[in-house]
Formats: sequence, C-alpha cells, structure tokens
Amino acid sequence: MANTYTKIFFHIVFAVKGRESLLPLTEQLRVHKYMEATLRNMGQTPIAIGGVENHVHILIEFKPNISISDMVRDLKTSVTKMINSKHLVAYQFAWQRGYACFSYSPSQIDSVKKYILNQPMHHKNISLREEMKITYDRFGIEFDEKYIFEE
Repeated sequence: MANTYTKIFFHIVFAVKGRESLLPLTEQLRVHKYMEATLRNMGQTPIAIGGVENHVHILIEFKPNISISDMVRDLKTSVTKMINSKHLVAYQFAWQRGYACFSYSPSQIDSVKKYILNQPMHHKNISLREEMKITYDRFGIEFDEKYIFEE
C-alpha cells in the first residue's frame, strides 16, 4: 500500500503441547532456521529466535500484511509439518493452542534479542509458567492461571 509506513516489533512466545520437552537441543537450531525462513516467506523480518526444549521465543519486525493470529497459526502449522515429516522427534509433535505476544519500542530491541538468545541460561533459574506470569504482570495483562500454557 502506498504511503504506509510502520515499525512494529513483536515478541511472540508459544509452547510445545503439554509443555513437554520434545525439541531436543540437537534439533533446535534446525527448527529455528526453518521458522526464520517461513517467517521471511510470509513477508516478515525475524530478528531473533530462541528457546528451550518446551517453548520458543521469536522477535520480529512485523509487517501488517497479515494478522498476528494468522501468522502464528501458519507458522506453527508449517513447523509442525516439517518436524513430523523429518521425524525430528520420536513422538507426534504439536504446539499448544494459543500464544503470547508483546510489543516493544526500537530502543528495547537489543535487550529483548539478547534475552531471547539466552533462553537456555535463563531457564535454568525459572520455569516458563513463572516467566509468563512475571511478563504478564509487567505488561499489565490480566490472565487466568489455568490458561498459562496448560500442562
């Protein structure tokens, strides 16, 4: 669209179904690279992708050519198909329903990127559930604990 200018940064988080640790360290880079390519094919600009065995964090410069929910749905579907077709895990792989999404200003991008790329160290001290509760509180998001990436 002519004369449309945006600069939108989103931090997206979603978990493996049941928060099971199904993404082995040996395959995470492959999965993250696939996510990066998939997002680029959607017209998005991935900045950082990281995570651990049971969830992923994605920082993107978002282009509003698609809704966030459609983008996340299509990304999760594509990655699930790739993981299962390549037999990257021993079980049938699936993501949990839903996701978390937070916006950041350009001045915060470097620190969010470092945070995402440091997920293995970060999660030695805190669970995903606790991390999300803290983040929801920080952003002023009301939530029901029973829906925080269910068991």
